[in-house]
This record gives sequence, structure tokens and C-alpha cells, in this order.
Amino acid sequence: MAVRPEYIRKHYTIGLILIALNVALLFFDGTGPVSGPVSIAVERVAAPLNDVLGRWGGSVAGVWNDYVDLVHVRDENEHLQQENNRLKGRIAALNALALENKRLSALLEIAETRKDLRLRVARVVRRSRSRQYRVVGLELDSTEGVEVGMAVVAQGGLVGQVRDLTDGNASVLLVTDPRSAVDVVLEKSRVRGIAVGSGHPTEYSAKLRYLNRSAQIVSRESVLTTGDAGRFPAGLVVGSVAPASDAQGGPFQDASVQAAVDFDDLDLVYIVLGTTGLTRDGEAFVKGKK
Repeated sequence: MAVRPEYIRKHYTIGLILIALNVALLFFDGTGPVSGPVSIAVERVAAPLNDVLGRWGGSVAGVWNDYVDLVHVRDENEHLQQENNRLKGRIAALNALALENKRLSALLEIAETRKDLRLRVARVVRRSRSRQYRVVGLELDSTEGVEVGMAVVAQGGLVGQVRDLTDGNASVLLVTDPRSAVDVVLEKSRVRGIAVGSGHPTEYSAKLRYLNRSAQIVSRESVLTTGDAGRFPAGLVVGSVAPASDAQGGPFQDASVQAAVDFDDLDLVYIVLGTTGLTRDGEAFVKGKK
């Protein structure tokens, strides 16, 4: 509903009168120390308006103060969010550094326990997309001294062997690839055989071939490289054995090997360049290697 002009004029006139009364009050208040009857009358008439104006002014001031506080809170929240993001990035960087240190410590442990081997560190930079044929790629500063066929080790044990070299990179055939075959010996029963990659699409494993059927295999015992033929140093862990329950005849029994290395988390590895001439603990020279 529209407001009539005469209604606006009426209230405008009343407002001017009240303002004039307030001015008169100020004048009379300034002429003496005590308020006279006119001042008292004007004060009584103007009191309701003063109360309304005071409340309105207080409300406006309150809204303004609330707005200012809100702006400050928003700025503070933005600052806290930026600081939170910075701290999250810092934590992520520290976690990555801690993981890197853990991996380097694991590699250092290999170097400390196998002082008979000359080792060169390399980083895994790519993986085969094939679910059967298992190959990883390594990034090298230089291929100098690296040769095809050299063993590659990581935390846990044997990774595989260098398959080819191209432009500062090397591809490694994993021990679980069906094209891989490693001469092995079982740590406790001392049974010898060959670990052939299973090529399993969902797990990293190998099959043990040519195990004497009469041999008493200990379940979960470690499978180690023999060092025969000089391709792989002796004593590298390939994995743990699990005998197969088959009823087939013949001179050999079947078993499988669960790989010792966590290939899904493979990041840093060593290429075995050769031997140092020392014993594994580094305390003495191997006889004839001085």
C-alpha cells in the first residue's frame, strides 16, 4: 500500500518541531546552571524521540561494529586457512622425506650386510603394464660399469637382473617374470632347484623346479641364490617356499616361492656391479682375492 504524501508531510513537520524543541532545550540549558520550566517541558516532550534516536543510533552502531568484527573474522579465517594449507604442505614434505630416509636406510643396511658386493643405487621410474611379464625401468646417471645380466637387489632380497641398457636407462627382468630362471637352494633343508617366474597376473611369485621328491622341505623356509654360474651372488633371498600338495609321480616335487621383495612399493634398488674381494662382513679379504 502506498504512503500518502500528507502522511509524510505530517511526520516531517512533527520531526522538525521536535528538533526545534531540542535546540531550545540546549539554549535554555546553556543560560543557567539549573534547568527552567521550559527546558523541563521540552525535555519531557522530546524524551521519546531521544529514546528512539538513541536506540536507532545504538542499533546502527551495533550493526556497524558487527560488520567490522565479521570482516576481521573473515580476514583471520583466510589467514588461518592459508597457514593451515602451508602446514599441510610442510607435513606432506616431511612425510615424504621420512619415507625417503626409511628407504635409504634400508638400502644402507644392504650395503652394510653385503660388503662383499660392489653396489650402485638406482631409482625405479617405470613399470611394465603387462600383468604377466614383469619388467621395471631404472634411471641411471650413467650406464658406465653396468652390464646386461647383472643382479638387482632391494630391501628384502633379489629383484631380478638387468635385461637391457638404453640411453642412461636400464630395464630389469623381475624374478617373477616367466622368462626368469634362478638357481636356488633352500636355507634349512639345503635342497637345490630352479626358481622360475610364475607370471601370475595378480601376485609376485615363482615356481620351484627340479626339487628332489624325497627331499623334506620346511614350509616357509627361505629360498636363496646359490651363486652358481656367477650370474647372481650367493645368499640373496629370493623368497619363502610353500610346498605343493600334488599326487603326481616322477622324480621331482613341486613348490612355489612367494617373493621377498615388495614389488608394488619398489622405489630404490642396487645394481650389483661385482665383488669387492672382502668377506660379507668386510672384516677380511676372501682367499685368493687380495
